[in-house]
Amino acid sequence: MKYILITVNLLLGVLCFAQRDSVVPFEDAYKRVYQVTKVSGIKPVMDGRLDEDFWMNHGEWSDRFVQITPFERAITPSTTRMKVMYDDKFIYVGVWCKDPYPEKFNRFIGNRDDNSMGDLISVAFDTYHDYRAAPEFNLNLGGNKTDLIVTDKLDVNRSWNAVWEGKTHISLADSMWTAELRIPFSQLRYNQFSESGTWGLHIRRIIRRNNEVQNWSMIPLKNNGHVFSFGEMHGMTDLPKPRGIEFLPYTMGKYRREPKIPGSPYQKGYAWDGNVGLDAKFALSDFTLDVTINPDYGQVELDPSVMNLTAYETFYDEKRPFFLEGKHIMDFANGDDRMFYTRRIGASPSYQPTYIDNVHSFASTQENVPIIGALKLTGTNRNGVTVGVVQSVTARSSSKVTRDGVEDKEVVEPLTNYTVGRVQKNWKGNTLLGGMITSVNRALDEPHLEDFMVRNAFTAGIDFTHYFKNRLYYVDMKGMYSSLQGTEQAISLLQRNSTHYYQRVSGKDYLGVDDRRTSLNGTGGYVKVGKRGNAKWNISETFSWSSPGFDLNDMGYMKQADVLSNETEVLYRQTDIWKIFRYNAFNLMQKINGTMGELLPAMI
Repeated sequence: MKYILITVNLLLGVLCFAQRDSVVPFEDAYKRVYQVTKVSGIKPVMDGRLDEDFWMNHGEWSDRFVQITPFERAITPSTTRMKVMYDDKFIYVGVWCKDPYPEKFNRFIGNRDDNSMGDLISVAFDTYHDYRAAPEFNLNLGGNKTDLIVTDKLDVNRSWNAVWEGKTHISLADSMWTAELRIPFSQLRYNQFSESGTWGLHIRRIIRRNNEVQNWSMIPLKNNGHVFSFGEMHGMTDLPKPRGIEFLPYTMGKYRREPKIPGSPYQKGYAWDGNVGLDAKFALSDFTLDVTINPDYGQVELDPSVMNLTAYETFYDEKRPFFLEGKHIMDFANGDDRMFYTRRIGASPSYQPTYIDNVHSFASTQENVPIIGALKLTGTNRNGVTVGVVQSVTARSSSKVTRDGVEDKEVVEPLTNYTVGRVQKNWKGNTLLGGMITSVNRALDEPHLEDFMVRNAFTAGIDFTHYFKNRLYYVDMKGMYSSLQGTEQAISLLQRNSTHYYQRVSGKDYLGVDDRRTSLNGTGGYVKVGKRGNAKWNISETFSWSSPGFDLNDMGYMKQADVLSNETEVLYRQTDIWKIFRYNAFNLMQKINGTMGELLPAMI
């Protein structure tokens, strides 16, 4: 299949009929610096008021928040100021929010991790000061708390959860509201003995009535990277030692209603179940070791119902706490394709007993393959080297089968070992070089499993990113290799599945199923160069590929192999006031997609 897509997008901002005389031009306060204060022997009362001695007589207030939208680089009468302090256990953040229209305060109250409504403040820390990722804590006026991990490319992991406190208070007489946050150091990952004592700091305020966004340290709409553009917080030199050990045991009882199958000894219309397990966390200098034994699937069962009418597998977000720790470290993706998809570990069984007619034969069902145990090591050292290692073993699982009144057991998933290793070196946020390896090894002793499952699956990848001219120009590339080994029957089925479709008609005998193969190998990746950041004109050129035999689906997630793609994008952005428009953008993109079987022979 080959197609060419050309799109032209025109985006014009909202008309500028706001109170233009109420804003004052703001000199560029890019990369502001805040000197944090350490306190001892005194603690605040968590009531959101900021009127006690702790806040009045300690630390330094910082104001002059700059507006990002609707008018970039402006200061309005809705002034904001903030203060940050810390002791041996907590970081304390106080934010003071003035508003000339207190009757229009938006006090939306909703569920946790819902920050789409309500006046809001957010605080983010680049704890390693490596410009890669930052934990962010949001608190709205109604008291809704949201915590997430945001990366330099503005990828957001909302599934990350931390234990912290936040309170707000409204003073209508003073036309303001205040917010108070207390964040335990135990919820953050950082270098205890950092030589510079510098963290990245980003504090933001949102006023919903006019969609106004203010930043303490300005991050322009045309920026060179989100976390890279954070301000700096100096003085984080006398930090507490990370908590040594943390245990989180769980027990679970479950009652499930299900369709009843007449005559079945397994599908009775209801089922009782229970489980017990443990998550543990250990601080090892600059790294964190997470261990889990029989992890809790309670959160996984909250997956939304999906109607999938395509040939592609449905992708589900990770929700298990063990796999969320350091999730951004383990990311290695090319678009929607990724080398490590955590939901592979402990997924539903791959095999279903055959010849089940619900009249003379029945089989029990198993929702997930038990994880015997898993460990994860993640962190970044003082030299800018980031490491991530995951090791997990899932159990040999069986289903009970009754045929003509005779009960037996059939293995539906073999004993399986999963290993992932990730390393990346960061040079001041401008150069990143790293690699990743994964392996899946199955103990296949049953012929009915050998006929469709590969015994060993290995992948390896290397990635490189480099920025030039204060991050105005960049080169970004990834290369991946996969190798699968199994029986002739398993590899034959693999060639025919929806990811590969080796049986399809192609020019010059490029493809074709080989029933004698016992392995399948391939490569994939992309090369991207361009200009972006604090400039009106952004351009990019991307070439990506995956060979017919490339496959990530034993440990990762991948929709389709045998793809060649070229994409060109030209973008013009005007964020300053232009005529009656606040913002306008013109985007031209062309994309050519095809397969190696179609494009390469035509080029030879």
